[in-house]
Amino acid sequence: MVKRILLAVLLVLFACSSSPANAETIGSLFKDKSVVKVFVKEVSNNIEKSQAKIEAFKTVLEMSLLKRKAITYKIVGTPAESDIQITASIAKFQYLVRGPLKPSLGIETTLLDVAATATQNYVEMAVDFTVIDTKTGNVLWKGSVEEYKKRVMTPEESLPLISDNVCRKFIWLCFGKANSRPRPGAIL
Repeated sequence: MVKRILLAVLLVLFACSSSPANAETIGSLFKDKSVVKVFVKEVSNNIEKSQAKIEAFKTVLEMSLLKRKAITYKIVGTPAESDIQITASIAKFQYLVRGPLKPSLGIETTLLDVAATATQNYVEMAVDFTVIDTKTGNVLWKGSVEEYKKRVMTPEESLPLISDNVCRKFIWLCFGKANSRPRPGAIL
C-alpha cells in the first residue's frame, strides 16, 4: 500500500514537472492566416566558452518552421516585413562523452538508462524563446525549452541533433494546439 501511494505521488510530481512553462499556445492566433511571415532575430549565446554555434541554431530554427504543416511560415529578411519576430538565446549547452544517469519511473527504464550512460554520449541544451507581434510590439509567447539526447555521436553531430529537438519542441509548445501538453517521454 505504501509503495502504491509513493508511486502515485511520484507520478503526480513527474506530470507537474513535464508541463510546459507556458501552457497556452498561440497557434490559434494564426489558424485562419494563410501564411505567417516570421523574422528570426540573431540568436544570442549566454554561455562563456560554449561549443554551440549560434548561426547553425538559427538555420535549424528557420528550417523547423518551414517544415511545420499545421501553419505555413515564410521566413522574411527584415522585421518590417514580418507578422511575428522570434528571438532565441542559448542558456545552456553541454556535450559529454558519458552522460549523467537520468532516473525514471520503472526499473526497466532505469536499467536501460544505466546501460546508455555507460555506452552513449550525452548532449543537452536550454534555449529561451520570445515571440513578439511585430505590429503591436506585444510579447505573444515566452518560455524556456530544454532537451537532452543520449546516443553515440561526435561533438560535431551533437549540435544539429539537439538543436532540431529543441526547435521542434519550441514550435509545438508555442504554436501547437491550445492547452495540449506533451506526454512524458514523448519525442517531439
